[in-house]
Amino acid sequence: MNKRANLYFAALLGAMSPLCTVSALAAQSNSTIATATQQQNSCTGTVKDATGEPIIGATIRIEGKTGGTVTDLDGNFTLSNIEKGTKLTITYVGYKSQTLTWSGSPLNITLQDDANMLEETVVIGYGTVKKADLAGSVAVLDSKNFKDQPVARVEDALNGRMSGVQVMSSGVPGGAMKIRVRGTSSVNKSNDPLYVVDGIVRETGLEGISPEDIQSIQVLKDASSTAIYGARGANGVVMVQTKSGKAGATQVTFDASVGFSNAYHIPEVMGTKEYAQALIDYKGVSQGAMQDYLDGTKPGIDWMDELLRTGITQNYKVAVSQGNEKTQTYFSANYMDQKGVITDTSSKRYAIKANMHNKIFDWLEMTTDINLAQTDNSGADFLQNQSNPIWVGLNYSPTMEMMDANGNYIKDTNNNIQNNPYGILHGGEYDRKRTMITGHVDLKFNLLKGLTFTTTNGIDYNDYKWYKFISSKANTSGNSMGNNDATVTALQSTNNLTYNNKWGEHSLTATGVWEVTSNEVRRMGMTGTGIIHEQVGYWNVADATSKTPTNGYSKWTMLSGVARVMYNYADRYMLTGTLRADGSSRFTNKKWGYFPSIAGAWTVSNEKFWEPITILR
Repeated sequence: MNKRANLYFAALLGAMSPLCTVSALAAQSNSTIATATQQQNSCTGTVKDATGEPIIGATIRIEGKTGGTVTDLDGNFTLSNIEKGTKLTITYVGYKSQTLTWSGSPLNITLQDDANMLEETVVIGYGTVKKADLAGSVAVLDSKNFKDQPVARVEDALNGRMSGVQVMSSGVPGGAMKIRVRGTSSVNKSNDPLYVVDGIVRETGLEGISPEDIQSIQVLKDASSTAIYGARGANGVVMVQTKSGKAGATQVTFDASVGFSNAYHIPEVMGTKEYAQALIDYKGVSQGAMQDYLDGTKPGIDWMDELLRTGITQNYKVAVSQGNEKTQTYFSANYMDQKGVITDTSSKRYAIKANMHNKIFDWLEMTTDINLAQTDNSGADFLQNQSNPIWVGLNYSPTMEMMDANGNYIKDTNNNIQNNPYGILHGGEYDRKRTMITGHVDLKFNLLKGLTFTTTNGIDYNDYKWYKFISSKANTSGNSMGNNDATVTALQSTNNLTYNNKWGEHSLTATGVWEVTSNEVRRMGMTGTGIIHEQVGYWNVADATSKTPTNGYSKWTMLSGVARVMYNYADRYMLTGTLRADGSSRFTNKKWGYFPSIAGAWTVSNEKFWEPITILR
């Protein structure tokens, strides 16, 4: 039922076309095409890749000087006031750098792919490493794998794309989603993985993040890779990197899509006549009671037809990326409106993201990032269990009426299961609103060659309100209501000292981390039953004959120290050792826990004796 058939439409300036993403690129004013009239001391040129496509944002530096420029929308650049014989270095991520001497003529430069730089870089927690150098189990998903597909939530992007990663959904827009890394590890405790977004642990998981803002996702799966997060990484770690600005021409992107979805492969069940005959044959129901259903006088109820519909998803996003050699900025805004396949269910998301990276000095860089999001969900929220109205509908009798003369939803008298499934969805109000504010400031100090110190300080604020009202017309045990509000404020300060060096065929990366985390939770709520006037719904607490207030408060802090050493010899032998120590205020006596790990890897394909072996290539 989770598989959907989708159609998309994109809109820009009133023009509609299927499967269309519209991008508008605004070139900077310094876009200059080389001509024969250029002054002798102005160097112009074009940078392209091996296929002839212009490279936007390639950096051209003057050797021995701090000045330079970047290519514009068409791959063109201009350098003023330089002399003939000046050496220029052209660089761009994923391509081999090129150094040449300017002779005075316009330059036509072609950059070649750098196979080494194109090796996938994987975020492994408090650092990165080439995928080929991994000694642990890490799954990687790049945004290009789902950028043209209709994913309303980040979890949808993971579904079916990573081995050992399972995503379970209720099928309800904005409903609870469960991610399991390598199955279930606990019977009565949480099996949720740890979520880390741009280095900050998110207590709210991935909710509120626009999939269009995702750059890449890594999932740490085995003990050696998750040990760096201690006990919190016991169920795996989902690491998300979001987009940031790039040097080059200002790029404005507008994406719009409209999709339609339907339930897939609805299980076949007995029709009204077959069910009526089965009640007579196996339940002892009289022929007369079922006669109207047998002869078609009463059509009965097709529960799937009543509970399901064609869902509609609208998703709109605008993003602006710009920057120069020192400062890059990124801003995006997203609106998503989803009407679910299950009737009376819907979800809306409003999200804003702003990011800025600034190279203040050669030895100091600063990154600021802030994300604001709000989700408004309506309709019952169920997972795959016996309270799910779809499960109830598949097991409910079609030989009945929907409502009695008093407007109450009728319960199936031949099944000892839940209340009327249509009444579960429509006989009450279910509203959930979540407001999320996350952000962080990073300061990176380039102390010495290969030695950096980065301090990251962030906040994850979450305010979750949920309201529920069930009418006595839908629930045979009577009406009920509930108002609840919970806020979670998490603060994190991570201080990372990393040394990276390579000599000969040896390479070494050593990382030391000191981290402080605090978490504060406040809960307030009120539930009531026996509401006299149902018209007010979940707001009428004073009208309830029985009221139960609930509240709670908790706060804990944790100090953590992390040490990791990664050694590589000749790109053949890799060894990684990790030790994490966590001290938590939640424990009285033994506050500290220690989590060591060691892992090794052998790239046998880089051995000389492997060169003549072709059977596995």
